[in-house]
Amino acid sequence: MAKIKVVTIGRLYCSGGSDIGKLVAERLGVPCYDREIIEMAAEKSGISMAEIKKYEESILNPLKKPINFFGTAEDITEKIFAAETEVVHELVDKGPCVIVGRCADFILKNKVKTLNVFIYSSPDKRRQTAMSPKHNIPEEDVDNMLKKYDKKRGDYYNANTNKKWGTKTSYDLCLDSGTLGYDMCAEIIAHAVEVSK
Repeated sequence: MAKIKVVTIGRLYCSGGSDIGKLVAERLGVPCYDREIIEMAAEKSGISMAEIKKYEESILNPLKKPINFFGTAEDITEKIFAAETEVVHELVDKGPCVIVGRCADFILKNKVKTLNVFIYSSPDKRRQTAMSPKHNIPEEDVDNMLKKYDKKRGDYYNANTNKKWGTKTSYDLCLDSGTLGYDMCAEIIAHAVEVSK
């Protein structure tokens, strides 16, 4: 990977960011880290995956009462973010990679040279993806799920960084996966890394 050591990928829900991250990693011959970071952070923090899932569900559903495994919701968020930060640093220390989500662009801003990418797509394309066999979200639930997960990602990012999630000034490169397609997005990202100085 040329001068850029890490590609970070932020993404709208069901815009293909995870799939594009894997394709970029394949093209560059480096590992891609996504949900594994949460699993590693859970182990490091002592918060089980089941507890993290319950916490995430309580954020997504305002009718549910906040859970208090370790104190307030803010305490849990801080503990999870601290563990994810530690995991991201450890993974980057191992070598070049692609990291999907987890505020990696912010976490790594003073550590290594990164290419920070945001993947988005039109609501119609995202609805199609949401209803595909991969996500299998019923048509009547799609709009709700897209809004909920986008809000969750945005709130988490905005709370833990000094940037605004999804705003073009927060990233080096913003790509419409619905127009370009996953392969072309991956090609553009990989090429940007390869020609970086």
